[in-house]
Amino acid sequence: MDQQHDYYSPPVPRDQDRGVSYKQVSEQAQLFLVEFKTARSEVFYVADPEQLQIRTGDLVIVEADRGKDLGKVISDPLSSPSDPAQSEQTSPVEGETDAETETKPLELNPKRIYRLALPGEVAMLIQKSEDEQKALTLCQIKVKQKKLPMEVVDAEYQWDRRKLTFYFNSDRRIDFRELVRELFKIYKTRIWM
Repeated sequence: MDQQHDYYSPPVPRDQDRGVSYKQVSEQAQLFLVEFKTARSEVFYVADPEQLQIRTGDLVIVEADRGKDLGKVISDPLSSPSDPAQSEQTSPVEGETDAETETKPLELNPKRIYRLALPGEVAMLIQKSEDEQKALTLCQIKVKQKKLPMEVVDAEYQWDRRKLTFYFNSDRRIDFRELVRELFKIYKTRIWM
């Protein structure tokens, strides 16, 4: 499959689709929190802060799942995970009580901030939002037709339209494979639920 890349960023190797280990990020890199629709946020990095200066509130093009996304920077540069304050963050071991919890450092795999979003790209957010609303409505109709016990509450396109995610609520596990196949036929992009 031939990938197209704009002149602003180099091709992203497949192994970087889920970010890179923090250990692989250069010492001069800066980390930022970037927020997307539904208040979802992730950690991203700027490889060379001298070349790309980022501030809170900037809209940026970032590395995403097999493509690119557009998000809003919601933090000043974060401190290094090697700082004492961050190294104390732990993750509990499944099935253990608080007293038995083993201390494990959180794994940090930031993705890359490529560049600031251009005005034309920001203007496309209005159309993206309208398309997400249409996709949500269509998915809700399909769910009713199939009598699936779920409530679809939101839809989100990845900025480059390579992925369409539907958010839903349900009281139990649901087999929605047939629904996903139908949605794929309509939208011709990866469907996540």
